Amino acid sequence: MHKKWLVHQHLLPRPSFKFCAGCGSDAVSKENRGGAGSASPDLGPSTVEFLMAALSDNVPEIKRHIAPGTDLEYRDPNPQGNHSAALMMAAAFGHAEVAHLLLEAGVDLNAQNKDGDTALHSAAFLGHPEIVEDLLSHGADAGLSNLKGSTPPDGLRLPWPLAKGIYDFLNAIPFTPMQQPLDIERIEKTREETLKLFD
Repeated sequence: MHKKWLVHQHLLPRPSFKFCAGCGSDAVSKENRGGAGSASPDLGPSTVEFLMAALSDNVPEIKRHIAPGTDLEYRDPNPQGNHSAALMMAAAFGHAEVAHLLLEAGVDLNAQNKDGDTALHSAAFLGHPEIVEDLLSHGADAGLSNLKGSTPPDGLRLPWPLAKGIYDFLNAIPFTPMQQPLDIERIEKTREETLKLFD
């Protein structure tokens, strides 16, 4: 199992503690997670750190960061992390509206983390077809390989028993500790649908 995990550990952003610390706090409350129609002309200053807003699916705060011109390419500075940007984090955790807002704001959709993965690698492997479709429609490169030589659809071609072991590991560390457990049953059901988006 350890070798299997090493092959795919790069698919998930490894944020620093300061970005995880607010997960499950008021920063992620329902009051803070408005929809696209909840924006007002004057959004006011942001109150949540940019990458934390992406991790916690905090749509209003992402809008507040986009409006004044926050550096949307800012990367996780954690030296033990994989240098992920907000789009990569939103794609990995399935935050479709955050990902869409960032795409519409013009982020580098083919940006790679230190393992060579893009947002498309994570969204595909973790079974988020809506985000995959959005990335592809904005021009994401489905043929871009990471440092292991894998393209975004390659992870979806893994046999389910092998993939399931990786998902179980990811669910234990870090999704569940970050109060965002993986729905492995949903991932299994969406793998084929997600793979078809690359045809």
